[in-house]
Formats: sequence, C-alpha cells, structure tokens
Amino acid sequence: MLTRLALFLLVALGGAALTLQAVWNARLRTATNSPVLTTIISVTITLLSLVLVWSSGMTNRGSIPAFATLPKWAWLGGALAAYYLVVSLIAIPRIGAAAVFSLVIAGQMVAALVVDSIGAFGVNSIPPRLSHVVGTTLLLIGALLIQRK
Repeated sequence: MLTRLALFLLVALGGAALTLQAVWNARLRTATNSPVLTTIISVTITLLSLVLVWSSGMTNRGSIPAFATLPKWAWLGGALAAYYLVVSLIAIPRIGAAAVFSLVIAGQMVAALVVDSIGAFGVNSIPPRLSHVVGTTLLLIGALLIQRK
C-alpha cells in the first residue's frame, strides 16, 4: 500500500508529466500544424500505452459497465481531456507553458473546491475551510502574477 507521502510524490510527478506532455505536444503541433490532429496523435499514443499496461496484468483489468448503470456525464471525461489538450496546444505557443499551467492549476483548484464543497458528481462532500479558500485565493493571485508582462 502506498504511504501518504509516496502518493503525494506520485501525484506531483503526474503534474510534472502533464507539463512535459503539453510542451512536447506543442512541439508536435508545429509539425502537424493542427491542434486537433496533434491531440488525436497524443490520445492514440495514450490509448496504446494504456492497452500495454492493462494487458500486462499489472493492474486489475476491471469490466465495462452497462451504459445505463451510470449517469451520462460519467462517460464524458475523455471529451474534457480533448478540450484541455486542444486549448493547451493553442495557448502554449502564444502565452508560454508557465502562464498556461498557472491558469490550469487555478482553474483546477476553483473547480475542485466547488466539487468538494457541494459533493458534486458523487464526490464526498468536504466543507471548505478557511485554509482551502486562502490557499485557492493565493493560487489565483499567483496565476495573475505569472500572466503579467
């Protein structure tokens, strides 16, 4: 079982990986000249990588649930990933990786605070504490400062 510290480190590395993914995809976009085609290539490589991990037996293989057993929104996470990928590919060459990711993190924090506080989409409700609001506010201020020229 993962310790809390190990989990924190793995998540932080995932954040670093997202930055590298976006920067590498932005470079690929210069060759394809299309944010959508670049996203298709990226998602195809993602799918192939996941199929390799899934077929290796390193994780539980699970099963595909019947469509009607889940709320319709539960199937749409991939559409949000596509939106994120395309927007980041358009934005990184124009405003830079630091500016894009400061806005991504700010948006994530605001959305996460709302989702947690109201228990949206089946997430356990976690009432916001002053520390949550202050931390999110500081992240928003940091995002604004990074945007300054």
